[in-house]
Formats: sequence, structure tokens, C-alpha cells
Amino acid sequence: MIEGFKGRTVLVLLFLLFCGIYLLPNFVTLPEGWWFHKKKLNYGLDIQGGSHLVYGVDVKGVMRERTERTARALTAEFKDRSIQATATVIGENHDIIKIEGASEADRDKAEAYLNSDYSTLLQILGKSGSTLEARYLDAKIEEYRQQVVGQAIEVIRNRVDEFGVAEPVIAAQGRDRILVQLPGISDPGRAKELINKTARLEFRLVDESKTPDQVAQMVAEAEKAGGFALGQDGLTYGAYVKKVNEALKDKLPPNTMIAFEKDPNARTMEAGKTAFLLRTDTDVSGDQLEDAFMTFGEYGEPKVGFRFGTDGRRKFAQVTGANIGKQLAIVLDEVVYSAPVIRDRIDGQGEISLGGNRENMQKEGQLIATALRAGALPASLQQLEERTVGPSLGADSVQKGQMAGIVGFILIVAFVLIYYKISGVVASVSLFLNVACLLAILSALGATLTLPGIAGIALTVGMAIDANVIIFERIKEELARGASMKAAIEDGFRNAWSAILDSNLTTAIAAAVLIYFGSGPVRGFGVTLIAGIASTMITAVFISHWMMDGLLGIFKGKKFAI
Repeated sequence: MIEGFKGRTVLVLLFLLFCGIYLLPNFVTLPEGWWFHKKKLNYGLDIQGGSHLVYGVDVKGVMRERTERTARALTAEFKDRSIQATATVIGENHDIIKIEGASEADRDKAEAYLNSDYSTLLQILGKSGSTLEARYLDAKIEEYRQQVVGQAIEVIRNRVDEFGVAEPVIAAQGRDRILVQLPGISDPGRAKELINKTARLEFRLVDESKTPDQVAQMVAEAEKAGGFALGQDGLTYGAYVKKVNEALKDKLPPNTMIAFEKDPNARTMEAGKTAFLLRTDTDVSGDQLEDAFMTFGEYGEPKVGFRFGTDGRRKFAQVTGANIGKQLAIVLDEVVYSAPVIRDRIDGQGEISLGGNRENMQKEGQLIATALRAGALPASLQQLEERTVGPSLGADSVQKGQMAGIVGFILIVAFVLIYYKISGVVASVSLFLNVACLLAILSALGATLTLPGIAGIALTVGMAIDANVIIFERIKEELARGASMKAAIEDGFRNAWSAILDSNLTTAIAAAVLIYFGSGPVRGFGVTLIAGIASTMITAVFISHWMMDGLLGIFKGKKFAI
């Protein structure tokens, strides 16, 4: 650790450099590639306006489809086992499976089969004569409901990412609704068109005629020659893939295309992507998939299981049997989610082994299973609510919030200057740097500033001045005991540190809870609060100490007003 005034001066200069790098793009339009950081602070729906949409997910429709599919499967399985029984769907909601045997003996055989092979899926409601009735277990219905809503959210998120909205809010609302907020979008028509578009799932063989390095080199050359890049000038992923393939159409082998997978450690596709050369004639698509689910291997390692319908089973068996040892990419909307190696012929169902960090395996598996189901089981969405929030409301709120913050800042500065005199200047400069640091942190994180976030900034200002008050009062106590100015400052900062740390730590715990359990504006308030705590610890303690040491040098160790 660097000690002494000169060492702390270097750290302060680094701090100011950090603030400058991340704050400058918010105030000045910089040429492309000229500055280290080009992200601006994002503004939420309540500030810049946008579209507010609420969709209802047709969970009942998907459950009816599942129930009918299960009934058809049971009828086929009874036939294979020489059980003379048929399964049909009945009930007002089409959620009850009626099994009718040729005799009571066949009914009993069907019941025994359900108890042995379907005990974790179906429950028997009752039986009479040669018939019995069954339905899905309540736990399974709840699991499927969550899956369907998760599928819809995944599809919507893909659509919104294609639309290029910064920091959208996409979250479950209640049991079967999805809230979609698109800041900065004044025309919801185009957004709705993209959201309602069906997800396209495909299985494509990876073409091995070119190595991964050669494919990456081709993409880099196409970008350089065409002067484009993903995310540059608002270039969306779909448009980017189209540009890459058009630029390389004369260089790619016949019946192939290039698509990309997001690197495991990258936050966005722009930050890191891996190019794949894929065949376009594999002829196995997601509409032939029946189900996808998380499962576990012999040693508890997470895997993704999937199952095809009748036609898909035949095609998938042909493709996998003829290409053992090759990679088969799972592609959703031209995004490669995984590219596992085919180990054996897969007759209608199989597993995807997950590589990489074991801690991330389960999360990756859930993501892939959700993506597969999103293409296989598209739930219809019913628009329940639509609002276009005008920017005038947000501008008025921001103006009032800014005015409140400025007035509060001025009053606080006036108070500390009158009460603490020269030390009040230290507190005022520290307070200004605190706000600058907070905004720089939010810009660096790419966070979205909402009205609750502005409230978090105002709260940070109040907490920051509290830290300075504690320090200055502690210095006064040391001076009253007869300590020298230098000793009083050192003891004041050292003894006040524990109280400042404890108070900010408890506030950080509360903010972390808001971030974990909250959504939208509540989470934004929590993020702003934690960023404010970090900036307070830097400015109110470290930089204030540095400035007080500087005053000691100016006054040559003599006492000054505090």
C-alpha cells in the first residue's frame, strides 16, 4: 500500500481519471474509437418515456396440447404392450385423460402401467367399470406453468434484443403475465411485431471444411472490408449476421452459413462471440421437438435432455447416425446456443453434455433447455395492456428531481461552510466528487437511471455529509483534549472509521436485498444506493483525509478553523 501524502495524491489522480473516462461521454459527443469508453448513462421508462406492454401467456392452451399429446402417446404405448385400451382427453378445460379398456382386466393393466411408468407425471382421479380418469399432478402443472412463462420471456427477450433497446425490463407478472417495458421506444407497433414473431429453432451440423481460426479470420476480414461491426451504429445481431454472410457468400462452401455463439465469459454478444460455419441442409428443426428438460448424469453433472415427435425422431436418428463424431449446433434465431459432439446415433431423444466451469453448468443447461422449449412449444401471447409513456412526463419529473437535488446540495454546502468554515470547503469538494464518482460508476456499469435512482443519489448526498460530520466532530474532540492539529486529524479519521463503516455496511445489506428481490425501479434504487456507498467511502474518507493533509501543509501544521 502506498503511504504518505504523495502516495495518496497519485491515488486521487487515478480516481479523477476514472471519473473523467466514464463521465465524459455523457456530456460530449466523441468521435468513434477516440475515447476509452463510449457508453452513456441509460435512462429508464419513467424518465425518457417509451412503451409499456403487458402480455398474457396462454398456459392453459399449452397444457391442453401437452395433455392431448400424452393421451396419444398412451394409446400407442398400450398398443405396443398388448393392452386393449385407448386414451382420450375430456373435461371443460381438456385437462383430464380418460382411459377406456376393452374390459376391466385391460383397465387394470392400464392402471398398473400408469402406476409404474407415469407415477411422477399423472395421478388417477377415479375408475368405474372399464374406464379410469387421470390428470397431471399439481406439482407438474406448476412446473410446466413456470416453463411456459420462462419460454415466453426467453422469446420476448430475443425479440427485444433484436430491436436494440437499452436496458429493457422483461419480467413475469403474476402467474401468467409478462411485463415488457421498452425505454425510448415511442412506436410500440414495431416492437409488438418483433415480440410476437415466432422463435426459429434449428439443429445444424458444423461444417469442418474450415477450421475455427479460418472462420474467425474470414469474419474479421469481412468486417474490415465492409467497415461494420456488431452493435456499431445500432447494427443489430440479425442484420450483422446477414451482412457477414452476404460479404462472404463467394468464399463459403455451398449450403453453409456463419452464425455466432456468445462467449461464456462475455456479458453481451458484442463483447465476445465465437463464429461457427454451419450447414443449412441438415433438415431438423425445432417444430419437430416435443420437449426439453434439465437432467443429471451418473455423477450428478447437469445435462440437457430432449425428445422429438414421430417425424423428428426419424430425421434426427438419420442425421446423428450418419455424423457420429461431428458437432451439431443448436441454433435459436441464428444464435448458436451450444454445439455438442454427436457421440452416438440418437433415436428420438438424447442428452447434451455441458462443458466449461461446473458452477455455471446448471445455469447454462437451464438456458439451453428454455431455448429449446421456446422453439418447440411457442405459447400464444395475448396483449392485455399497452401504454406509451411520453417523454414530457419524464422530463418534468427529472427537472423537479434535479431542482430538488441542486437545492439540497446548495443548502448542505451552505451549512457546512458556515458551521465548519475551512473544513466545510473540504466537505463541499468531497461532496461534489462523490456525486461525480457515483455517476461514473453507474456509467461504467451501464446501469439505467430511473426516478428512484435519482432519489438514491439524493440519499447518497445526505449519507456522505454525515460521514464528514462524524469525522469533523471527532477531530474537534481530539483538539479539545489538547492534541496537535496533525494528531487530531489522524485520530479523528482513524476513530471515526468504524462508525462510518458500520452504518454504510448495514445500508449496503438493505440495498443488496432490494437488488435481489426487487425488479425494475426498485432494483435501480438498490444499485444506485450501493454505488453511492462505494463513492462515499472513497470521497468522504480517503479524499477528505488527503485534502485535510494538504491543508496541514498549507498552514504548516498550525490549527485552522474546523
